[in-house]
This record gives sequence, structure tokens and C-alpha cells, in this order.
Amino acid sequence: MINKRSFKTDEDGLIDFTRKLIQTPSLSMQEENVANLVADKMREIGFDEVAIDPIHNVTGTLYGDDPQPELIFNGHMDHVPPGDMPEPYSGKIADGSKYGVKNRVIEGRGACDMKGALASMIYGAKALKNSGIRLKKTFVMTAVVREEMAKGEGILRLLEQGGLKGRMAVSGEATHLQTHLGHRGKLEFTLGVKGKTAHASNPSRGINAIYKMCDFIGDMREHYKLPSHPLLGDCTFTVIDIVSGPGRLGPITPDWCEVALDRRYLPEETAASVKRELEALIDGHKKVDPEFKATVELVKDFPPLYCSPGEPIVQIIQEARKTVLGDEGDVSTWKFGVDGTFIQRAGIPCAGFGPGDERFAHTPEDHVPIADLVASCEVYAEIIRKACCS
Repeated sequence: MINKRSFKTDEDGLIDFTRKLIQTPSLSMQEENVANLVADKMREIGFDEVAIDPIHNVTGTLYGDDPQPELIFNGHMDHVPPGDMPEPYSGKIADGSKYGVKNRVIEGRGACDMKGALASMIYGAKALKNSGIRLKKTFVMTAVVREEMAKGEGILRLLEQGGLKGRMAVSGEATHLQTHLGHRGKLEFTLGVKGKTAHASNPSRGINAIYKMCDFIGDMREHYKLPSHPLLGDCTFTVIDIVSGPGRLGPITPDWCEVALDRRYLPEETAASVKRELEALIDGHKKVDPEFKATVELVKDFPPLYCSPGEPIVQIIQEARKTVLGDEGDVSTWKFGVDGTFIQRAGIPCAGFGPGDERFAHTPEDHVPIADLVASCEVYAEIIRKACCS
């Protein structure tokens, strides 16, 4: 690692705080304890103002000569259920070789998604503050709730009701220490097919809705052509749930079947345009099968994110990375969605930089390399310096 800056990183404090965050369970809607932990740490470090809102979003501010916010750091405090992860809240320090990492890692649910990044962002602010460098512009750190619910409730409350503003932003979601410019959007539809009940001993007298649904999904998989983006990649669709009825309490063929359909989409598309595509596919299938009756309903829209490479925040991240790590690194995108999309939609350009590898998010192998924590902390400090001190 090359570090040309003189910021002094409190590595022991950073590691200890990351472990404490992991050791504090914080499922979505249950973030109060971890929010208090984050707020207390911000106050200890010396943020000029620290606030917790009614749903437990935490905001910390370091004021510059200009009180109008220049830079926002964003991360979330909630995590998905631990599932079959062993010792999900241990915060254990382990040998990283089993994950393909040379040195030590910290294990636990939320380590890479994204308590490690939260700790690094906060300690990056601490490193800058302790350096004595004067802020000319104001920096805001946001630690939000309910991100894993994929509706943006936490960040949207800050943007729409909390008055959160800024000229640029960084999402600390895991990027493997590279610069990320965005991700595809996520649409979720309920697709319903109608059939006709019959006694299961004489199924030909009915119309089995499950069979009709399977035929249609097979047709989609064969004929639904999806767009692609040179950076964000290919759009996809997949079925993520299926239900039918009346059910198995009696020997009866189902007269309804519903699936939840996940469709990833690009910035040039809209929820309405994708819904029209699905409706056209339904109409086309009806021509092949006159008995086919189906409806489609949008139930969730998590917007795509794309931050232009020409935005100042992208240049600042790459310059900060070069200062700390010796080169600008690669420009890439996330597979999953991040709250930065709502920040971008609010008119604040948002790019990503964070510790850890997103491949391990939501898995039993959730971990964050300690070397990544330290490196990202130093890059974050440099990002704040470049954005707010010059």
C-alpha cells in the first residue's frame, strides 16, 4: 500500500468499532441500538452536530466555513437475517485465507454489507479532524435505516423530510476498493394467471393455472429479448416466488397462480415501459393459447443508478484512491442496488467506494478484510479533504 498523505488512522479503534457494530444486531426496523452506538461514536469523535430522527436515521455534520453541505457520505445500519450463518454476531477476527484474502478479516452478518464501511467512513472523518486541516465546506455523514427492505425508506426520509442536501455524495457499499458508478434498477411485478377448478381425479375438465403459468414463463425465457448497457451490463428477469390456490386441502386443480417476477432495468427504461413489454408478451401468448388469462401489477420499483464518469465526485474518488493506494483503480458497477440511487434522483451526483466484496453480502461467508477497512478509511479521509478543504 502506498500512502502519500499524513493522516493518522486509528486502526485499533476502527477495528474495535467495526466489531461492536457487527456484535449489535440490527435487522430492518430494529436499528435503534446500533443507531445509538453510531451516534455516540460520532459525538466522541467530535462531529459538530449529531442527530437521530424518529425512525433512527443518524446524521453527523462537520461544519466548514460555508455551512451549506458540500459532501455526503451514505451508508446503512440494517442487515438481512443471519440465516444459517455460524456465529453471525461474533465480530470474530479470522484468517482470511478461506475467503481468498491474504490477511485477517472480521466475520459476521453485515460485515461487508455494510458495517465495515460505516466504521471506515466515521473513522475517516476522525482522521481528517485530528489532522487539524480546516474545512472550508461542510461534510455530512448519514447512517440510515431500512435499506435492506429495498424501498429506500431511511434515505428518502432524510431527503424529503430531513432537509438533507449536498453537492455530491459517496455510497460506501462494498466495491472491493474500486470506484462504482451505479447499478441496474429492480422492478418487481406480480403476474397472475387464471384457470378453472376441477376434481383432481378428472383434471381435463379444468384449466390448471400452474400449467398455464409454466407455459408462459417458458415462453418468456425463450422469446423475451432484454436490453444491455456497456457498463451496467445485461438486464435480467427471474421468478422469485410462486403461489397457487385453492391449495392442497382438497383434490382440486388450481384456478389461480401468481408469481413474483424480478426484472432488472436500465436508466433509459421506466417501470411503465417494462410493464407494457410484459403486457405485450401476455397478448402474444393469448394468440397461441386462447384459454390463457393473465394480469401484471407493479409492486416495487428500486431505481437504477448511473453517475457520469465526468462528475466531480468520480474524479475526487479516483484522485483520493491514487493518493492513498498508488493508482486510480478500476471503474465498475454493483450487481445489487444501493440507496445512492435515491440520492442521485434528488439531484445529488452519487458514486461508490467501499471495503469488501459484494459477492459475500447476504451469504454465510459475510466478512470484511481488515486491510480494506484501513485503506478505505484513508481514502475516505482524502475524499473529504479534496471535496471540503480546498
